[in-house]
Amino acid sequence: MNGGGPAGGQVASQPGRGRGRVSFVGAGPGAVDLITVRGAAVIGAADIVIWASSLVQPGVLDYARPAAEVIDSAALPLEGVAAVYRRAAEGGLRVARVHSGDPALWGAVQEQMEICDRLGVDYDIVPGVSSFTALAAAIGRELTVPEIAQSVILTRLGGGKTPMPPGEQVRDLARHGTTMALFLSAARSGQLREELLAGGYPPATPCVIAYQVSWPDELIVHATVDTLADSVREHRLWKHTLILVGPALAAGGRRSHLYHPGHFHTFRRAEAVSRTALRNADRALAAAGGTQAAPGPPTRAPSPAGRGGEVGEVGGEVGGVLALVAVTTAGRAAAGELARRWPAARLYPGRAGEALAAAVADGVAGVVCFLATGATVRLLDGLLRGKDRDPGVVCVDEGRRFAVALCGGHGGGANRLAEQVADVLGATPVITTASEAAGTAALDGFGADLGFTVDGDSQLAAVGAALLSGRPVDLHADAVWPLPALPPSVRPQPPLPAVDDAVAVDDAVAARIHITDRLLPAPAAGEVPRVVYRPPSLVVGVGASRGAPAEEIDALIDAALAGAGLSPAAVSHLASVTVKADEPGLLAVAARRGWPLVVHPPRELAAVAVPHPSPVVAAAVGTPSVAEAASLLSRPAPPAHRLSGPPAQHEAAAGTGAAPGARLVVGKQVSAHATVAVARHRPRGRLAVVGLGPGDRSLLTAWARAELRRAGTVVGLDQYVASVADLLPTGVRVLASGLGDEQARARAAVERARAGHAVALLGSGDAGVYAMGSPALDLADGSFDVVAVPGVTAALAAAALLGAPLGHDHALISLSDLHTAWERILGRVRAVAAADLVVAFYNPRSRSRRHQLPDALGALAEHRPATVPVGLVTDAFRGGQRVVVTTLGALTGGGPGGPREAERLLDSVGMTTTVVVGSSRTRLRAGLVVTPRDYRWS
Repeated sequence: MNGGGPAGGQVASQPGRGRGRVSFVGAGPGAVDLITVRGAAVIGAADIVIWASSLVQPGVLDYARPAAEVIDSAALPLEGVAAVYRRAAEGGLRVARVHSGDPALWGAVQEQMEICDRLGVDYDIVPGVSSFTALAAAIGRELTVPEIAQSVILTRLGGGKTPMPPGEQVRDLARHGTTMALFLSAARSGQLREELLAGGYPPATPCVIAYQVSWPDELIVHATVDTLADSVREHRLWKHTLILVGPALAAGGRRSHLYHPGHFHTFRRAEAVSRTALRNADRALAAAGGTQAAPGPPTRAPSPAGRGGEVGEVGGEVGGVLALVAVTTAGRAAAGELARRWPAARLYPGRAGEALAAAVADGVAGVVCFLATGATVRLLDGLLRGKDRDPGVVCVDEGRRFAVALCGGHGGGANRLAEQVADVLGATPVITTASEAAGTAALDGFGADLGFTVDGDSQLAAVGAALLSGRPVDLHADAVWPLPALPPSVRPQPPLPAVDDAVAVDDAVAARIHITDRLLPAPAAGEVPRVVYRPPSLVVGVGASRGAPAEEIDALIDAALAGAGLSPAAVSHLASVTVKADEPGLLAVAARRGWPLVVHPPRELAAVAVPHPSPVVAAAVGTPSVAEAASLLSRPAPPAHRLSGPPAQHEAAAGTGAAPGARLVVGKQVSAHATVAVARHRPRGRLAVVGLGPGDRSLLTAWARAELRRAGTVVGLDQYVASVADLLPTGVRVLASGLGDEQARARAAVERARAGHAVALLGSGDAGVYAMGSPALDLADGSFDVVAVPGVTAALAAAALLGAPLGHDHALISLSDLHTAWERILGRVRAVAAADLVVAFYNPRSRSRRHQLPDALGALAEHRPATVPVGLVTDAFRGGQRVVVTTLGALTGGGPGGPREAERLLDSVGMTTTVVVGSSRTRLRAGLVVTPRDYRWS
């Protein structure tokens, strides 16, 4: 960069001729020999060298000529430096202003260049090596590992002397999950840890803390996000400290395309065989999720889309790039609409066949073709390799009427993609996979949100055929898992015997489904087809001496699992003590097996009762047990239970004592340098409290629909269950009851969730507002997971029909005194009246409760004019909907119709009416009830 002069690095002015030049020189991270050749030359040619002794190594001054004036700026304000620049302008002097690292990063050079502009001094910038790249070199890591991280974010923690712009807080940037370099942040390491966790980094994400990179007293500490603050405090690293965070710091990466023999570019042709192999590898990677991210502790994943197709939600199930293929004007317009809504969607150029072939070769996660299905089928010929590797393909017709899931319905996510595309374009999704048509669970995705994996020898097609035909299928599960409903032909059975025992033959059963962490015997000749799911029920606790070989830890784990007849595919994660967060052998085992590593503080491990405590271990690390305690304490994370909404983070180490339901299945096994133990954890049930909205099916949210499909048990008022009966899956258990049984329904739902089932508890409107959420969650004891699905409330539905009556502060009050004393309710009404709030009355009147609404209206009338608008909305968005707009005076007998009109209006109010009373500021505009916001807009 130059100001008023020649290219950077050239010496253009001579002493005594006026104007002068200032060169902002990056000195690099610290080591004298890491300054650039150009930077050293500029310092050598300078008349004045300004450097900061607090930030730059003194050895840099060796490049200055003996006659140069050297000024230490460590104690100078900007005005002191400006005075030197003024001398340079007047005397035509050359100034080398030496900055640490690269001047472009937190170098405060902008304000100095503006001074040079005012003084008429030429200036240029000589770049330098930044400390973040020097640190990457010091630890021997690439920060942009293929398929792991392709971006590096340079930032600092907010809340310091310089405010951060909106959207640049660490938690905002952490949501990208890529490599981050954090400058000027170590002094508030506790806040930094919380920001990183809040942004979505798993607690075991690796980080590197570096003090004075490349200086003689350099210190580099390996830690995790969870142990970041403790490590900073332990080493007292407050200043001159840089922190790198991200999965690339520990993960092995996929081979890059650049030097692969199957990749071609201007200077090299691709080998045909290698090109095919590279494409196949891309497809396999996409089918596996599109990334080889480093193992980290489990977190709740972002959910599939259900609320209008934001691309992050598309990524929850499809993930990666979404290819758009269109050749007509109408098709390109529709594709553009998707691209605007979903930043990860990309229009592939060229003819349809070329674009589709390129998209499949690129390993995209999904394809939307704006072509006829027949044309798309012909173009796909020869491109597809198998349902477990192919992307989901959706076809949209020219008129945007239908979004057809053409192939990859389950594994490729085409079914969900078709629904999302239809939501955006206003089309009808067309899904023809057999399980959807029959209303049954798809076996290839069954339990995926719980972390289930499928054994490689499972016979998915044969078992699926038995399910669809309604033939008897036995379900053998080691525990109750919160699963969606299965067809009535699926018969729960006890778990099958262990690996060495014989299996009885049942001629009636057509197939078997197993959910087990135990190794099963190989199927006997003539045995019915089976599918074996591996749930993440096991936690492997590991203790290790410093420098324990990865091979030794691996062998000990294998022996422990095999000796107990347990499948490695059922291991949720490894667990250990905090001080082992950077143990190379342990990290290598975790990376090799794809298991996250979760670490716990010694004090929490010490609170777990174990059969084999060790005083030697207690003296060394502060807890008498590592392997056994960590396996028992470290409960597998809550799975991806949210079917919409923001992702929630899992705190790996919280609470004291063993996780509820955890049982040691392999006691401490010991080798020369390691210990291993294995615990089995009981699955947690799941209670979804679902708001159904006011009644109209169009106001039922997509999230609520997904939760209904996800449930194994549905509990609700009989009329509410009947209203969504067509949305419930085949085989779901329904517990319906009538009015007055709210407590019994709440207890039934909670008992089923405690037992481990997936339960949907229904409520009208929003289930947390005068509905089932409160009595059910009042019984919660932490033994099951809870999801609250918001719904459109009666007050919001009524307000939408009236206009905008809730445009300012408002209150909701139920007038039912069946469980609350009337005087308490009336006291609340009087408080609302005195505060001049808009109020929506729920349960305003019934056959037996007649005085409550008139009394409440009378209390309001004491504080607001008779002309205040009142809306009476009955059966909002249901059959028989009725909307009446009147006034407070008319309802209290002060209107033109007198008491008779008031009685008539009150008689029209029932239990399904919502009464909305305006404030003194509420008014009518063109027949609409409006409460102004009272803001000054200009």
